[in-house]
Amino acid sequence: MDLSRHSQLTQLRYSYFAVPVIYILGVLWLPAATLWLGWLAWVGVNWYRIQSPVLKQGYWVILQSFGLHLALNLAAVASAWGASIFNRGGLFSGGGGDDFLYLLGLGLLALVLLIISMIWPLIKLVKGYQALMNSYADTKGDNSEAV
Repeated sequence: MDLSRHSQLTQLRYSYFAVPVIYILGVLWLPAATLWLGWLAWVGVNWYRIQSPVLKQGYWVILQSFGLHLALNLAAVASAWGASIFNRGGLFSGGGGDDFLYLLGLGLLALVLLIISMIWPLIKLVKGYQALMNSYADTKGDNSEAV
């Protein structure tokens, strides 16, 4: 397996390994989430440039994972926005009991979606990485380095 600094597989592996780093940095310091733009450009250019179907599939899994992460985060924002509509008066106001339940339900949904948006794409990436390494080893005829 060619793991030189400029090999296509190494660049793909760096793309996979950058995802958890950007996740963690984005959670710890929100402006670091702008690293997604550079990473997305890197992955998009490499996906367009690669000719190998195995490596192209590896980049496609990364792009799908990013899309899943983005979609779940947008759904969480929409749920939080929906919860904010019902934030009037509190539990003990005139009609606040129903509003409070909607507020609580949509707020919890937003929290669950945020947690899922961090975990599910990472699981997809790990499974995709394992499949990539196995497929790459099979195409090269070297099964000793399969994950």
